[in-house]
Amino acid sequence: MRKLQAYALKEFIPPFLLSICVFTFVMLLDKLLDLLDMIVTKGVPLRTVAEIFLLLLPSMIAVVIPMAVLAGILMAFGRMSGDLEITAMKASGVGILTPTVPVMLFSLLMAVLLVVFNNRILPDANHMAKNLILDVGLLRPTARIIPGMFVDDIENLRIFVSGKDDITGELRDVVVQQQVPGQPERTITAMTGRMQPVSANRMRLVLSDGQMQELEGDSICRTLDFSVYTLDMAQSEELTRRERDSRGDREMSAVEMTAMVDSAAAEVTALDDSISILTRQLVLQAAAGGRIFVPDSSSTLAAGDARGWYTLSRNAVARRSGEIRLLRDRAESSIRTIRKYRVEIEKKYSIPFACIIFVLIGVPLGVSTRQGGAGIGLAVSLVIILVYYVFLIAGEQLADRGIVPPALAMWAPNILIGALGVHLMIRSIREGNPVPMPDFRALMKKFSRERN
Repeated sequence: MRKLQAYALKEFIPPFLLSICVFTFVMLLDKLLDLLDMIVTKGVPLRTVAEIFLLLLPSMIAVVIPMAVLAGILMAFGRMSGDLEITAMKASGVGILTPTVPVMLFSLLMAVLLVVFNNRILPDANHMAKNLILDVGLLRPTARIIPGMFVDDIENLRIFVSGKDDITGELRDVVVQQQVPGQPERTITAMTGRMQPVSANRMRLVLSDGQMQELEGDSICRTLDFSVYTLDMAQSEELTRRERDSRGDREMSAVEMTAMVDSAAAEVTALDDSISILTRQLVLQAAAGGRIFVPDSSSTLAAGDARGWYTLSRNAVARRSGEIRLLRDRAESSIRTIRKYRVEIEKKYSIPFACIIFVLIGVPLGVSTRQGGAGIGLAVSLVIILVYYVFLIAGEQLADRGIVPPALAMWAPNILIGALGVHLMIRSIREGNPVPMPDFRALMKKFSRERN
């Protein structure tokens, strides 16, 4: 029995490791293009790009491991079923659960390690990667200019471009807001622009066919049209590392996010209390004709001055209503923050738990795809993974909007796929082949004959 279990685990490990490599490579393709772009067109040092590459790997590993578990199971059990090893085991009185147990224990171990990984290693890696990318933007200003986004970390400048040619370096529809201490604020717009190196530590932004507006005082604005205008900016030759304390939700552990949720919840409670008090005051004020909480200056009004009392009452009620709306907006913002953090907290546990869920559905499907080989195993795993992550992303959107509780949204894919897996596992124990699958090899041969 133990030899059989060891054999099943031995058959599972190689396709599991192969799947990690394949899925990681696929996920890296998009990142590799961006990293190569940093080297070729933006001149970022190779060592720095390699460091960014390594810091991005943990975020992929957290997603790839459950996917590899499913693909490994489908390929391992599909091969064992195709070679009639599963049939031989059943003929010898050994059920499908016997080879499943070691794989389940291995997946449980992976889930526990992923939980630790998601809370101990992944947040720091994401934080370091973000800091390094921001530092690269200061080292090479052109690396931070992204079409459609304001860049505000370049020496007293905020730069916006609608388009950028990474090959020629040309910028299109440029908007620059320049704020130099002690000088008037300038807004510069131009049809085109280009970054040019001046020296080892200086860059020059050359703008063409534009207009500069300079604000003096509160209302005086001077306008100047130009055909060419240049702006000098610093460029650090050496990469300066800066530690930034602010962290996003994917740069924190579950404990840190729980503390943020508690803080935001306490703020919401305090805001709700303030809103209740102001609402009661507003009701009393309206009932009393606005004479409650009216400024002391109103006492100079004559008792019969109806228009004056009406104006003061209306202004007081409007002011109180504005305060209530402001507090409600702050409370709603804090509630959105709570939802966002709770979604990320649940995600740190639900995705690792998918390793166990994928065993339940992978074993019966692997037994059913015995004629497909490794290719069919990967294809079936991709379909299941696609369905899983579609549910996960949809649940995240619903939870962020407050339509579905965060816990239910993040665990719903596990519940649905897990329930299907349990059903298929029971059918596999009772019937042997839970999902009638076509003979893919026969179909391929038939397709080849028809083409010929």
